[in-house]
Amino acid sequence: MPKGLPAGPYEVMFFLALKDGRAYGYELATRFKKMTRGHITFSFGTIYPFLRRMERRGIIKSSREIRSGRVYYALTPKGRTAQKRVFKQIKKSQKEWEEKLLGILAMNAEVFGRRALHDLLERAKLLTKTSR
Repeated sequence: MPKGLPAGPYEVMFFLALKDGRAYGYELATRFKKMTRGHITFSFGTIYPFLRRMERRGIIKSSREIRSGRVYYALTPKGRTAQKRVFKQIKKSQKEWEEKLLGILAMNAEVFGRRALHDLLERAKLLTKTSR
């Protein structure tokens, strides 16, 4: 894993999605979509294997709600500790994240041209105007 990015993007999104408490799989997918303003979506073929891996690592615990049959996922004490660590590391590495993003934008301009980059940046401006 690159220096300064100790958690992968899925883990970061996962911890952000669970910061307000437990959730079931579809709810997590909805939170991911909302968090990324619809630019990143996840299939259930991606989410559930990821959740199983996180549970095997002791980060989350699943429980089935009898009434609805939904399986909810909540952070364990180990998971809350990991969440705090990831959030702290993200804040410390903000500049590195920004540099990587700038590198991706530079590659976009190289591959698709300056006009495409300009159009992309105009779309990005909308992110700051849209409420969560």
